[in-house]
Amino acid sequence: MKHIILGTAGHVDHGKTALIRYITGVDTDRLKEEKARGITIELGFAPFTLPSGRRVGVVDVPGHERFVRHMLAGATGVDLALFVVAANEGVMPQTREHMDILRLLGVDKGVAVLTKIDMVDEEWLDLVREEAHEFLADSPLRCAPVAEVSALTGQGVPELLRILDELCAEVPERDRSGVCRLAADRVFTMPGFGTVVTGTLWGGLIRQGDTLELLPAGKQARVRSLQVHGEARDEAYAGERVAVNLSGVDKARTERGSWLAAPGALQVSRRVDIRLQLLPGAPEMKQHARFHVHHGTAEALARVNLLDRETLAPGGSCFAQLELETPLSVLPGDRVVLRFYSPVFTIGGGIILDAAAVKHKRFREDVLSRLEALDSGDPRRVLLAVMAKAGIPMQPSRIASILRKSDDEARALAQVMADEGELLLLSEDFYFHAGVADALAKRLTDWLNDYLDRRPLRFGVPKKEAAQVLFPEMEQKEQRVFFQYLEDAGLFEQNETLIRPAGRADAIGEKHGAMIDAVRALYNESPFSPPPWAEASAAAGIPPADRDEIFQWFIRGGEWVRLSDEAVITQYGINEAEKLLRAASPDGSFTLAEARDLLGTTRKWAQLLGEYFDQTKATTWDGERRYWKS
Repeated sequence: MKHIILGTAGHVDHGKTALIRYITGVDTDRLKEEKARGITIELGFAPFTLPSGRRVGVVDVPGHERFVRHMLAGATGVDLALFVVAANEGVMPQTREHMDILRLLGVDKGVAVLTKIDMVDEEWLDLVREEAHEFLADSPLRCAPVAEVSALTGQGVPELLRILDELCAEVPERDRSGVCRLAADRVFTMPGFGTVVTGTLWGGLIRQGDTLELLPAGKQARVRSLQVHGEARDEAYAGERVAVNLSGVDKARTERGSWLAAPGALQVSRRVDIRLQLLPGAPEMKQHARFHVHHGTAEALARVNLLDRETLAPGGSCFAQLELETPLSVLPGDRVVLRFYSPVFTIGGGIILDAAAVKHKRFREDVLSRLEALDSGDPRRVLLAVMAKAGIPMQPSRIASILRKSDDEARALAQVMADEGELLLLSEDFYFHAGVADALAKRLTDWLNDYLDRRPLRFGVPKKEAAQVLFPEMEQKEQRVFFQYLEDAGLFEQNETLIRPAGRADAIGEKHGAMIDAVRALYNESPFSPPPWAEASAAAGIPPADRDEIFQWFIRGGEWVRLSDEAVITQYGINEAEKLLRAASPDGSFTLAEARDLLGTTRKWAQLLGEYFDQTKATTWDGERRYWKS
């Protein structure tokens, strides 16, 4: 079943709350001050059922100029607008500002309602009708139907409900597989229950028992219980008004403007890139202007960095970066509304293009080209731009979050782009920007060659070290699939811990070559009882800083074999020992003492050699003698 949010809008005292009370039976003016003054100050909420059986949640917003910020909190996330103009007054200042806000929030579906028709005669009503139609003609609701009602007598209400039913049938269902996030517009404490957060669920779903993250506090809390318009539920879905009872967080850490989201789904940012749109009636915007930013139910002060000009004319649009004085938790595609710093009035808005932007230099072609791609609305261009900046492989679930599509739609698009060479399909269902992968592979090759040129005795570089230097933003699983791709592509050689460019030849200089020759001579002098490495390296004149690398060079190249943690022997010594022991035993066997005497070594080395032959399956041991296998 679709879950639809209907938001009221219009000038103060134009009858929004009275109409909602008539339709729903709920008085959304719940505060004493609201009842005393006869105007809505806080947001009000009420459910009702349309004639078709569809359930609708209503957000009743304040119309008074002083409370426009509350109107913004309520208007964000609505599916349909119920835009009210009182017949006895007509279009008023907040009528215009509320319409501007709907325009900036992208709300373009709804119904216009002329209220209080019982208070005017037909001649006056004709004048207001004409004014309202002229006003609507240049608004987001230009195609909206118009209803005329009286909340006192009920005249016109059945027709209004019929119109709402038809509009609700056209509203697409919200994606339950989207990012789970709820914009908190009210927070309170219930004795015996604890903290309760209410708001509209923008995407995904919430289940009782879920763990959610509270932002910007960064605190996790468990969902103790859920209600949707007073009804206890096990689950709540995108598009519903939800009350979430939380455990693990107190009211002091929670306030209007907070978000409840799936852990890790949102990040807190102080810098965002937007497509900025200034209203025609706004003053010219100058570089570094300060203003109020409204997003969801949150508000922050910010300064603007115009990226391709010095000033923005009224009605103009450009790319800009907002430098926020307090952080917001946004996603690409979200809308923000901007209000002048002082006096406070709505001047424009924007669409978030990059929710975690880095500081830009102005007039940069590469920056503007990337923002143009993000602003295009073309999923392919958007995905390539996001992936190019992120520089990491992504699975379809993350791609779906970026594009606000289902996982299946995201996977299908990524596969098409992989088939056409724009993306690479790595292992474990990861996709990677092909151009970024090529650039990283080249940087890695150059970096590894430089590293190994300065350390010629090393086989390769620890992969962990290479990743920390060249792509620290990748998580371990992303590093793993990228390294695997590099190997599969034949670009690099690697083992569990080390990596090097494929086909790289060792470049041992004259100094190290002389050291290696000196060590080799010492070990060949006593092939069956070689000296300890500490003695041999000192005798060969190897500086302490080079000893470990030369030791590993012999092991890695197979010239030496490690028999124990402290004992190494040359492969030549092992081969000669096997040849001598096989030839000296007519029945194909030998004891430890016989091996010691024949090889002219110590009991320790004879024992180590015998155990090595057992481990390599060359011999078997009956407890006294070792027997060669054929």
